[in-house]
Formats: sequence, structure tokens, C-alpha cells
Amino acid sequence: MKLYELVGKDKTQGFSPYVWRSRMALAHKGLDVEMVPLIFTELSELKDIDAKTVPVLDHDGTIITDSWDIACYLEENFPDRPSLFGGEAGKSYTIFFNYTSFTHLLMPLFQTLVYDIFEVLDQRDRDYFRSSREARLGKSLEEAHDHQDQSLKVFQKQLWPYNSLLKSQEFFHGSHPAYVDYIMYGLFQWAKGVSALQVISPDEPLYMWRARMDDLFDGLGKVIRAK
Repeated sequence: MKLYELVGKDKTQGFSPYVWRSRMALAHKGLDVEMVPLIFTELSELKDIDAKTVPVLDHDGTIITDSWDIACYLEENFPDRPSLFGGEAGKSYTIFFNYTSFTHLLMPLFQTLVYDIFEVLDQRDRDYFRSSREARLGKSLEEAHDHQDQSLKVFQKQLWPYNSLLKSQEFFHGSHPAYVDYIMYGLFQWAKGVSALQVISPDEPLYMWRARMDDLFDGLGKVIRAK
């Protein structure tokens, strides 16, 4: 198996939140995978893969794009391995979590990190990233950076239900982690991979949850070095 991931100047530091979902899902299933690092502009040059974003999973020539589709593919094709969802009810919960976290967490975190992402990119990606993200934001990257503190506060304000849940259980899935945890973990790997900002404080349940996640699968998540 090959998993294509997004990197910047440092080819060892894949920072995409969606790729981290898939990396953790593959580890959860106990599957070996070869990581293939790409910068933004290299992805569009891949002739054998029709994809505009990562992750992309290549399983013996079968190409799966989109982190959710990859999770479903792994669940369907490796049913004898530990489940990513824990049944249909767990899958429905994960879908709901995916949608709500996108609006409540991913978007304000994107606005918080966007300039920091720009700073870690390979030089060849910078023009593309600036033009596409400034169009999405409706402002310059520098303007977004000027409002970084405000964007971070919006993100942190939205964390209360997630912190509340973790007061009574160790993982979002319950007593053990599953794909719903990997959705959230990807956000924190993204932040750690591109920025020195501390997006959560040590007194939050999320902080200890993240430490537990870091220890999974022989410390897989620790390959991302804090800035």
C-alpha cells in the first residue's frame, strides 16, 4: 500500500489533517503502508492519479481518494481487523462528528494557521497557495495572520463540548480509540506540524487525550515535531 501525503520544505513532516486520519486508520487496522511525500504542485503532475487533494491511497493499483472514502474502504476490505467505527451506530456518530467538527473546529483553525502553513511550504507551492487561499478567505494571508489571536479564540471557544465529553471517557469513541478520534487528532497534528502556537492548554481534558493519542501505535504521531 502507498499513501500520498502533503509536505512542505521538510519532506519528513507531513502535516495534512486528512492524511493523519488515514495514517492512524491504517495503523488501527495493522496495515503496513509506504508514505509518498508530495508538495501541492506535484500532486497535479501525477499522471496515474486523478486527484486534487491528499490523502490518496494506492492499494495494489486500486486508487482511493478522500480520507472518509479511505476509511470506509479499509473497513469493508479488512473486516477481520479492528473496526474503525464499531458498527453502524458508531459509523453514524462518526459521520456526525466529521460534519460538526469541520464547521466548528477545522475552519477557525484553518484561519488561525493559514499564514503558518504558508511559511512551511516549499517555495514552488507558495504562489499557488497564496492565490487559492486568499481567494477562499477574501483577504491576504498577512491580514489573516494579523487576526490570528482572534481566530484562535474562536477555535478554543468551540472546544467546550469535546472537553466535556472527555471528562467522562478516555477517547471520543469510549474506552478505546477509533476513527472518530483520528478525525480530531488530525487537527492537532496539523497545528503542531506548521505552528508554534499552543492551541490547547495543559489543564484541558483534550490535552491529556492528545497525549494518549500520541502514544498509540508505538508513538506514530510523535513523528511530527513541535515547532
